[in-house]
Amino acid sequence: MMFGTLLRFRLRRDRTQLIVWALALFFMMYAVVADVQETFPTAADRAATLKVMLVTPAILMFRGTPQGASEGAFTATLGLAFMALLAGMMSTFLVVRHTRAEEERGQAETIAATAAGRLAPSLAVIAEGVLANVMATVVIALGCLAGGLPAAGSWLLAAGCGVTGLSFVGVALVFAQLMPTSRSANGWSAALVVVAYFVRGIGDAAGEVHDASLSLTPAWPSWLSPIGWAQLAFPFAQNRVWPLPIGAAFFVVLVGVALLVQDRRDVGAGVIAERRGRIGASVVLRGPFGLAARLERGTLIGWIVALVALSTLVGDLSGVVVDQLASAGPGVADAINRIGGEQGTVLQAFANLGAVFSGLLAAAICVQGAMRLRQEEAVGLADAALAAAVGRTRWMLSYLIVAAIGAVVALVLGGLVSGSLAGAQAGGFSAWFGGIVWQTPGVLVFLGITALTFAVLPQATMAVGWVVFAAAGFLGMFGPLLGVPEWAQKLSPLVHAPAVALPHPDYTGGWVMAVLAVALCAAAVLLFRRRDTRPVG
Repeated sequence: MMFGTLLRFRLRRDRTQLIVWALALFFMMYAVVADVQETFPTAADRAATLKVMLVTPAILMFRGTPQGASEGAFTATLGLAFMALLAGMMSTFLVVRHTRAEEERGQAETIAATAAGRLAPSLAVIAEGVLANVMATVVIALGCLAGGLPAAGSWLLAAGCGVTGLSFVGVALVFAQLMPTSRSANGWSAALVVVAYFVRGIGDAAGEVHDASLSLTPAWPSWLSPIGWAQLAFPFAQNRVWPLPIGAAFFVVLVGVALLVQDRRDVGAGVIAERRGRIGASVVLRGPFGLAARLERGTLIGWIVALVALSTLVGDLSGVVVDQLASAGPGVADAINRIGGEQGTVLQAFANLGAVFSGLLAAAICVQGAMRLRQEEAVGLADAALAAAVGRTRWMLSYLIVAAIGAVVALVLGGLVSGSLAGAQAGGFSAWFGGIVWQTPGVLVFLGITALTFAVLPQATMAVGWVVFAAAGFLGMFGPLLGVPEWAQKLSPLVHAPAVALPHPDYTGGWVMAVLAVALCAAAVLLFRRRDTRPVG
């Protein structure tokens, strides 16, 4: 009885966020299908683009596993890994919010003291995670079917995304037992989703290419990733069901481990204990800015390392990308130019594509930085800080400034690395460096949007922040390739960054984004000053 009550309560409380995720997943999947049909109506069109991917490891890292030029297989190549990534993110945030975060607020201890026992809250969140991923499976399949794709491949692609989400339900549940705070549990769980995406990408980039069938056999790293298991089903091509039970078994094992650990640890305490601090705070930690920097340090370092690694890959490939593309046959240069920009050479378009990817990673820093405001408010720590001699404006700006500085540092370091490795290619150091650094204004718009959501609708901060991030990334990276209408592409702040690597870059969009970012952050601070704080009680 208590289990059913908890499950209904959580589903009712999460109703808005689940609806937002469902709509986002459906429309993103449908957009991929519809735009493939519009932009690549013939097998020859799709084959030309596949030839680019099969000879360019950097593109394979961020796309998928090519399995032929059929409409469905091409759609899976472009969209499956990205949709599975979103399902993984949805699952980790849901689980941590109802496990480790509830323990921090003392809610889990209250429930454990009743007849429900200690395991009822975890069992309820496991059930909600399963239902959320069933929902994701259904809406993704409907997105494929609405575009007219074959039913068998549509349901297999969607099931792969759902099983990936289930895998990360288990991952997040384990980290909720191990980590001492919801912040660290969220950080590690989300980081593993990103790691799974890139491990799968390494498997694709190092895979065996089959030119005759325009397909690829992934290398062994793909077998280490839940997203890789979804791709190995090869929907719309071989339609293999057997890789998916691997993810289901992974979920069952991790759930068992998590419940076993939970039964043996103290309520409210993670297996990994928090480090004891000094009796007195250092000078740096005696203000809100220093505290925000300390709390965000691990997240910032992780994203900065990821962006620098990406920039290293892009810069290092600049010397061989032209030779690789030249061997792909006629029409390939046109396809890569469609992805990175049609005004310049193939290498200039490749440099611009790398800058957009760098901007997306830096945007994640801003989204997570602004989300930290809601995390602090939800557990009551914002009230504790604001009860001291710290004004609302100063407290909020401290987190926003830390996130902005982290994004800028990441982009500058990425530009330095990419430009140094590229050398004189495609305009030289200044073009590669400037292309990445000029992503800054658009990146800061993500900070303003998430902060404004926190100020107006704090309960929806995480859902809106990540959905906007995913939608903007989809439009900014996939939009040109899929032929998304120009007006829709311009909804992404990343599209407005000046393409410094291309001839005659237009800097107007960059300045407009800078003004917009400042205006959004200012509005967020003003509106937060006029509302009550809303801890989750």
